[in-house]
Amino acid sequence: MGGCLSCNWVEWKERYLIRSFTKAGLEPKQVLIDNGQTTIHCWVPSKAAADPSKPPLLLIHGFQFDGIVGWENQVPEFSKHFSLYVPDLIFFGDSYSKSSERSEIFQAECLKKMLDELKIDRIHVMGTSYGGMVAYRMAHLFPERIDLLVCCSSGVLMTPTTNDRLLKEINCEKINTILIPTTLEEVRMGMSVATVLDLSRFPLFLIKPLFERYYSRNMRERTELLEGMIISSEGAPPVPKISQKTLILWGKKDRIFGTYLAEELKEHIGDNAKLVYFENAGHIPQIEKKKEFNAEAIKFLLYGHG
Repeated sequence: MGGCLSCNWVEWKERYLIRSFTKAGLEPKQVLIDNGQTTIHCWVPSKAAADPSKPPLLLIHGFQFDGIVGWENQVPEFSKHFSLYVPDLIFFGDSYSKSSERSEIFQAECLKKMLDELKIDRIHVMGTSYGGMVAYRMAHLFPERIDLLVCCSSGVLMTPTTNDRLLKEINCEKINTILIPTTLEEVRMGMSVATVLDLSRFPLFLIKPLFERYYSRNMRERTELLEGMIISSEGAPPVPKISQKTLILWGKKDRIFGTYLAEELKEHIGDNAKLVYFENAGHIPQIEKKKEFNAEAIKFLLYGHG
């Protein structure tokens, strides 16, 4: 039984999510930019479901999995209100680039070029964790294109020592251990760190197909992405301020990015920022508290907060 489940459950889940996205009126599209040097896979509104009355919304996933897994709990509900665009970041899912660039600014520039190709002028953006850093960079670099910003569990103001406490707690030398795991045990540890649930005994045979499908791909390039991040790098320039109204969503028990980073980000942005915490949630409130998360995000993106 264990072998059967380990072979099939990830494939089954992916088929289910594809049906869910399709039912929500989305279809997959490969968008070529940089003269074909970069390919971005993105779920976009199908022609049959396109509704110009719905404001466009870009959803940017975090540093694992891809767009379809990252936002599986949001797309069915959000699609009722918005025209959704759900890309895979470069070197995740089915997005890839021949470029040697690796910073979060590069990711932001690629997504802007994707919007150019899709002929999207202005758009709301929501990003979680690493995706929130990319979303923040888009808001700063392209203010004429980004209307509202939702930043979830994202260490935009992290420093080179931000992860020291967590690394000491889990007895690891580098954050790569949980972001780019090389063993099933490391995957399980990363899953445990991200959530308030105790996953220390989660069966490794169930983790194996997850590792093979999502974690083991483009490992060299993802390592380079971590090394190429400007945010948190030694001697990095100050994170610029942005002008967009911003909703900051954060789990109260986030072990990866503590709540002090949420408070600092709110203060950094100023009067245009609103901070909402989710009780008994860790680094992934969009999964752990999906109902409350969706309600807060939709209310803000439809009506603002001021």
